[in-house]
Amino acid sequence: MGNVSARVRERIWERICENLKHGQATMVYSAPGEQKMEFCVHNTSWKIVDFDGIKLMQRPLPKQIATKMDKADMFCQKGFSKASKYRKATKIQKAKGKAAQQENSYIVVDIETTGLSYLSDEIIEIGALRVEEGSPVEEFHSLIRCKERLSDSIKELTGITEEEIFNEGRELHTVLQEFLEFIAEYPLVCHNVSFDVNFIQAMCKKEKLPVPRNKCVDTMILAKRKVKGIRDYKLQTIAEKLSIDTTGHHRALRDCYITYGIYLKLNEI
Repeated sequence: MGNVSARVRERIWERICENLKHGQATMVYSAPGEQKMEFCVHNTSWKIVDFDGIKLMQRPLPKQIATKMDKADMFCQKGFSKASKYRKATKIQKAKGKAAQQENSYIVVDIETTGLSYLSDEIIEIGALRVEEGSPVEEFHSLIRCKERLSDSIKELTGITEEEIFNEGRELHTVLQEFLEFIAEYPLVCHNVSFDVNFIQAMCKKEKLPVPRNKCVDTMILAKRKVKGIRDYKLQTIAEKLSIDTTGHHRALRDCYITYGIYLKLNEI
C-alpha cells in the first residue's frame, strides 16, 4: 500500500474485504515504529503476532503438531513477553485517551438550502463550529451563490436575500474545498444529520471533490431517546424544551451554536 491517508487506506481495505468472497488478501503498509510497517489479513489462517514489538506472520502448524505444543513453544504469540504486554497496555491506554478526547472534540455543522431535495436543490449557506475539549474554538461560515432564484418561503424562513447571495456569496467549489479542510476527520454533530450530509456529499460529487465519510452524531436521534413530551423534534422545539435561546435560528452558523447547546444538554441527561 502506497503513501495514502489512514482514511483512504481503511476504505480501500473495506472494499477489498467486501468484494473478495473466497480468495485471500494481505495488505502491508507503512507505519511508525522500528519495523516501519503493519499488516492486515483477510480469509487466511495465517496470524499477525507481536514478538517483542516486531510484527510477524505466523504460519499455522498442522493440526496434529499444534495439539502437542506446550507453553514453551508458544513464545511468539502476541502479548506473551513482558515487553509485549507493556507495549500492548500502553497502546490500549493511548487509544482510550484518544477516544475520550474525540468525545469532547468535534465539529457542529448546519446548512441552509433552496429546498428539501439534495438531488435538485442547492446549498446557499454553510456553517461549522469546531469544538475542542468541549468548548468552541473556531468558526467556519459562507454564503454560496446559487443558480436558481430564492423562493419567498426560503427568504422568509432564513432571512437570506438574493442581494446577500449576489454580494457575499462565493462559488460552491471554493467553499466546499475550504469546508473539507476545516472538518478534516473530526466527528460531525448535526441536527437531522441525513439532511445535511446528503446535501454535502451530493454537492462534493457534483464538484468532483472528495466525499466526506466522517463519523456523525445526530442530535435529533439523541433527543428522541432522551426527551419526551414534546410536539416534534425540530431544532427550535428541542432547544426551547432545554431552555436554549433560539434567537436568529435558521441561519447556518447560529444553528450550529444552538445544536452545540442541545448536544451539551442531552449529554447531561
